[in-house]
Amino acid sequence: MEEYMQNAWKSIAAPTIFVHFYCVFSDQLSIQVLETLSEHQQKIVRCFASVFRLANDLVTSPDELARGDVLKSIQCYMNETGASEVKARVHVQQIINEMWDEMNYEKMQSRSSLIPQDFMESVMNLARMSQCMYQYGDGHGSPEKAKITDRIVSLLFNSIPLD
Repeated sequence: MEEYMQNAWKSIAAPTIFVHFYCVFSDQLSIQVLETLSEHQQKIVRCFASVFRLANDLVTSPDELARGDVLKSIQCYMNETGASEVKARVHVQQIINEMWDEMNYEKMQSRSSLIPQDFMESVMNLARMSQCMYQYGDGHGSPEKAKITDRIVSLLFNSIPLD
């Protein structure tokens, strides 16, 4: 599972995305921060990427395995520990919760760092978005099976009653 996680959070391109985000949100570009982000050393980026990857794994792993894709976090944990799929899913959800704890801690610590608060807020919002996208099914690969389409339509086009 450890080996899977070391590769998984980098393979979804989060570090690359956030280097670009940093450039957008920063008044002054810092070589030191850019190098840190590009070297995958920023904890909040690692935590976000882990939340995104694990939320994806919880929903998409059965379909991806049926297509012949590689094992996901659930199967890695099952193979490592002999746990049932239900226990493996609970464990993965626990890791997601731990990543949220780390992100919240990092956000609080960032007030005194070089990293802009807008950047930190964007990272947190994308983590929220990833969990929303996969909450009721694969909102990316199979949106017709998920409730994400209904949520987006509701958000953008349905009026909110004021009474």
